[in-house]
Amino acid sequence: MDLLPSIASASQIELGEEIRRLKSWPFLHIDIEDGNFLPNITFGMKTVKAIASAAEGKILDVHLLVTNPMDYLEPMADLGVQKICAHIEALPYPMQFLNRARQLGMKAGLALNMATPVSHLDPFYPAMDFALLMTAEPDSQGDQLYPPALDRAVRLAEERGREIEIFADGGLNEAALQRLARAGAAAAVLGRLAFGANQPFETLSELQALIQQ
Repeated sequence: MDLLPSIASASQIELGEEIRRLKSWPFLHIDIEDGNFLPNITFGMKTVKAIASAAEGKILDVHLLVTNPMDYLEPMADLGVQKICAHIEALPYPMQFLNRARQLGMKAGLALNMATPVSHLDPFYPAMDFALLMTAEPDSQGDQLYPPALDRAVRLAEERGREIEIFADGGLNEAALQRLARAGAAAAVLGRLAFGANQPFETLSELQALIQQ
């Protein structure tokens, strides 16, 4: 299972240094939040371009938490993003997003908020490469891991993990990572667990070794 450090949880005033602290870790996850789809705002395109440049050589995946995901596909492809997902709640026609992302050379996924039934993904499995399930949401308590949401991510990984990649995102801790890995999840997004550490690369390496046991 891949561990994807989320740059949105890094020190926003020192993004370049935060990326350097990842050393040779191969992955970087970029959350783009527009202040409309959910309350927070993360990065504009100038900052995303700077992040992509500083992270040259890393595998970049982008999670669009925005109201108009289609507007971001061409710019992200131009920056060399390898994987991109948008929320099914923001897509009146998910197939349009999935097909266009693939045409641009990216792997394409759909993301689900906790309130959205997993069954909403059923029509789209043949057209997508991965699904991202949120395991936390804005909760006025620091976006904590919500155990029932973790449970359903584990179930989906067990049921569909051989068919498509399953990602989990939000408040994940060591025990959650172990459960997801055992279930066959492909990736886990880590925010504070990675960038809150004094040495993110070493912490990620230790977590990788833990889930491989």
